[in-house]
Amino acid sequence: MNKIKQLTTIEDPNLEPYFITKDDHCYTVQMRVKPNSNHFRTKGKGKEYIKPQCYWPNLSGALDWIALELLHDKKQHESLTEVINEFKIIEKRIKSFTNEFRSTI
Repeated sequence: MNKIKQLTTIEDPNLEPYFITKDDHCYTVQMRVKPNSNHFRTKGKGKEYIKPQCYWPNLSGALDWIALELLHDKKQHESLTEVINEFKIIEKRIKSFTNEFRSTI
C-alpha cells in the first residue's frame, strides 16, 4: 500500500470558507468551520476545524462545486436575474483565479 507523498493546498480569499487540497488521487474541497459558541454541544469552547465537502478528479470540477456553493447564500432573492448576476460575479472571481493559475504553468 502506497502512502500519500505530499498534500498540496490551494487557498484564496475568493474561495472562503472553502479551500482545496490535492493528494496523489484527487482534489478535495475542504471547509473551515467556525463553531457557533451558542450551539449546545460547544459549551462556548468550540475550536475551528476542517470538514471535507467533496472529492473531484480535477481542479475545474472542484472550483465549479465551490462556485455553486457560494451562490447558495440562504438569502431571499427577488428575481432569477439577481441570482444569475450573483453567480456570474462568483464565477468571474474564480475564473480570474484559475486563469492566473494556468498562466503560470
